[in-house]
Amino acid sequence: MRLSIALLALCFAVLIVSAQQPLSPAHEIARPETTPGSVSAQDAQALREDIQRMKALVYQMERNLASISSAQDPLKHQFQLEIEMWQLEIARTERRLEAPAPAK
Repeated sequence: MRLSIALLALCFAVLIVSAQQPLSPAHEIARPETTPGSVSAQDAQALREDIQRMKALVYQMERNLASISSAQDPLKHQFQLEIEMWQLEIARTERRLEAPAPAK
């Protein structure tokens, strides 16, 4: 039971961290110093730091998942889905950083 509560708390922590990330380019506010679709050097560094924190949290989630017994299959499956979702979000953010700036 304690493990389940700890895992839920960890998931909420990850959600809070990700809430600081924009959901999609359509939700971003254009800044005068950047062109649409580009990321400033400062934003890129902040995204890299966020990615590293997210990867660490996902790793912790995976380690915690291993300790859930098979008797808790629905809960375990839910955490597997959440881990996969965060891995996809990390990959999306990494692609955003690697994308070349659009030609002017």
